[in-house]
Amino acid sequence: MNGNVEKGCLMARVSPDYGSHIVKLGKTAIPPEILYTDPDDPTYGYSEEPHVTLKYGFIPDLQKRDVANILKHMKPFDVVLKALTQFNNEKYDVVKFDVEKNDQLMELRNRCDKYQNEDSYPDYHPHMTLAYVKKGSFSHIREGLKIKVPITGFKYSGPQCSFYVNF
Repeated sequence: MNGNVEKGCLMARVSPDYGSHIVKLGKTAIPPEILYTDPDDPTYGYSEEPHVTLKYGFIPDLQKRDVANILKHMKPFDVVLKALTQFNNEKYDVVKFDVEKNDQLMELRNRCDKYQNEDSYPDYHPHMTLAYVKKGSFSHIREGLKIKVPITGFKYSGPQCSFYVNF
């Protein structure tokens, strides 16, 4: 069993060399006193593993062979962080980088769509979460960024299993 995970999610992981800088940036830009936390769910607060979600909502869990099929013939690629924004939820806001859509992300998303899922967000808006914050507590939005970040692996996390895949 995999904690509070209800549906499977496939994520493109940022190279660890760059990921640590993104985590540090999030902790510098977002003061700890505005973080949203939940004592029953440790996944809130700062995001400690920078990634771009490719698809959420896999039911049943994907298996390693499924992920291998999705990733077939893919090579490491870069994504571009284009803005620091947020979106609102009922309980909290999410501070995130908007990610430019590119051919690799769209191809992977299309491949993911061939597997059974219950994705309630059919329009794909790639992003990289920095932190979950208290509603209305973060107002430092920044457009016009062009930060290139390498994607060097993937993570699948689902209700029954979780695993990493590198190129």
